[in-house]
Amino acid sequence: MPVVAATLPCSSTPFLKDEVGPVCLWELGQVHPPACLSTSRAAADARGRAGHRSAAASNLSGLSLQEAQQILNVSKLSPEEVQKNYEHLFKVNDKSVGGSFYLQSKVVRAKERLDEELKIQAQEDREKGQMPHT
Repeated sequence: MPVVAATLPCSSTPFLKDEVGPVCLWELGQVHPPACLSTSRAAADARGRAGHRSAAASNLSGLSLQEAQQILNVSKLSPEEVQKNYEHLFKVNDKSVGGSFYLQSKVVRAKERLDEELKIQAQEDREKGQMPHT
């Protein structure tokens, strides 16, 4: 199959189409990176350390923030709601009352993940309060 130069349907980023699939020319260093890539990098930089902390917490616990919220059935991160749902789910999944140790351990991990996120948010709030106003 011959190599064909084209552009991505959603942008003006040129790519090569070969037997394997599309290959972006900017990845090969043949054109400048697309503007959307620069924009997404800037947005990622703007999120700063908080995003890194949250991602690290996800890696350590093995659960994403969204998964932890789903497990404990919380939509907003409120310490009271997290604790209330944790206690209920931990109790009903206790092996001595016919529950599942596996599910109980998922509940514990979800609580740990959400507690870590709450700690990150509290630290961010403290840092924002210490920032000098210009």
